[in-house]
This record gives sequence, C-alpha cells and structure tokens, in this order.
Amino acid sequence: MILAVAQAVLLVAGAVVLFVLQRGQDRTLAVTFLLFSATIVTNVDPLYRWLDPLVGGRNVVTVVSDCLMIAGTSTLLWGVAKAVGADSRWLRTAIIVSCAVVGVVIVTAFVVLDKPPTTTTFMLVAGAEPAAAVYSIAQTVYLGVALAATGWICVLHVREARTRTDLVGLWVLVLGGVAGVVRMAVVIVMDLAHVSGDVALTRRLSLPYDIATPGAVLCVASGMLLLVIGHRTARARRARAVETAIATLTPLHARMGSDNEYPATADPATRLSRLIVEINDGVRSSRSSLDDHERTALARAESALDAS
Repeated sequence: MILAVAQAVLLVAGAVVLFVLQRGQDRTLAVTFLLFSATIVTNVDPLYRWLDPLVGGRNVVTVVSDCLMIAGTSTLLWGVAKAVGADSRWLRTAIIVSCAVVGVVIVTAFVVLDKPPTTTTFMLVAGAEPAAAVYSIAQTVYLGVALAATGWICVLHVREARTRTDLVGLWVLVLGGVAGVVRMAVVIVMDLAHVSGDVALTRRLSLPYDIATPGAVLCVASGMLLLVIGHRTARARRARAVETAIATLTPLHARMGSDNEYPATADPATRLSRLIVEINDGVRSSRSSLDDHERTALARAESALDAS
C-alpha cells in the first residue's frame, strides 16, 4: 500500500504541476496525469474499501478506475505524439476507436462476471472465471501496446530533443514503454494460468508484476514531467535570447536603422525581426558599413530569432 500511496502522491503532484506549467497551452498531458491519478488514488486500499460499498459493494470502483486508466493511456499516447510533433489525424482516429472498443469489452466482461463483494484483490478472487481473463487481458494489452507505441514514438524523435531534459524525458518514457510491455506479458500469463487452475504460477509471477507495474507508472509520469519542463525551459531560454538581442540592437537601430513605420506590437520576436530589417535597410540606404562587433551582434540576433 505504501507504494500505491507514493504513486498517488507523485501523480497528484504531477497533475498540479502540469496544469500550472501548461497554463494557456494544450493540456493533454496534464489531463493524462489527472486520469492516472484517479486510477491510482481509487485503488489505495483504505479508500477503495470505503468507496466501493457506497456504489454497491461489488467492485464497481474497479471497473471505473480501469476505464479511467484506459482513457489516461489514450491521452498519454496522443499527448506524447503532440509533444514530439508526431500527431496525425489517423493516429487520433485509431486511438479513439481502440479506446472505445476496449472500454466496451471490459465493461461487458465485468457485467457478466460473478462479482465478489468488495475486495482489493479483485483478480485473485475472481480470476478463475474466463470473463475475468478477458476483462484483464483486454485492458492490459491496450495499455502495453499504447506504452510500447509511446516508447517507439520517443525513439523516433529522440534526435529532435532540444534540451538535455527533453532527451532524458524521452528515454525515461522509452523505459516506461519497455516496463509496460513486460507487464503486459506477465499479466497475460498470470490470467491464463489462473483460468487453467495453475494458481501457483500466478503467484510466482507476482514479483515481476509488482516491479513492472509501478515501474511503468513512475517512468511514464517522470518522462511526461521532464518533457513539459524541458519544453518550458527551452521556451524561456529562447525568450531570454530574443530580449537580449533586442537590448543589444536597440542602440545600433537608433544610430543607423530606418523607420519603416511598422504598427506597434508587443511580441518580442516580431519586434526583433523589425529591428533587424530596419537596421539592414538603414545600412543600405546610408551606404555605410557595420564593424565586426556590430555584424556579430546582428548575426547573433538573427540566430536568436531563428531559434524562437
């Protein structure tokens, strides 16, 4: 239970951080954290034992939290794809359709199960039923495939990382994808063994399950946070470079720049672009030349503008 509480705290804290960092931006990854938080929090044993009887005492909270996990997995894949520029209409459609199909499958399997009273070891109690295997395997395969796809997307875009934080975040997500695939394989074997009556094998596999499950959660959560923090850091660095370039070119513009009567703007990148254009126009019209220091400053300003 201590590990579940630690995961819950990490995810809740991460959700808060992401909602703050992504203010005014796309919040897909923040929503992912929120959904995973709900999944983990509702499965903390004391809370589960208190909450499930309120909705019938037949492990309804289990299927609700698993549906939230499926939704969170879907937004994870889409959010990471967007973060690295790999989003596309066909991927969005595939995610939505597969999420809906898996949701229908697990809800249907849960409905036909002979459900025990409230228990925090639902699959150990009900796992001998074939419907329980369908219920578990469907969501596990979806999670494993989605995490594998997330890891593969990160591998394909690892060379595009702009900061060291981005790079570490991508590789941590890859590690989370590997852990997700390992978890998928372990759970499938456990479920099939349980249905066939080999409970001993199911129990022997509990250790790799207990390692792979939190490993996948922690790696995915950490990787997402690092990606967002890395992007935020890169944007702040580019903004500082633009402001520095504006301050550096302002005296040169006052001395040599032309006045093209551009409309006022509050965007620093636009202001810098106009400064560069007007300085170049002024140099050409006055038939003057810049010294080495001034040319270097202009070149650095153009580099800062390109980076922004």
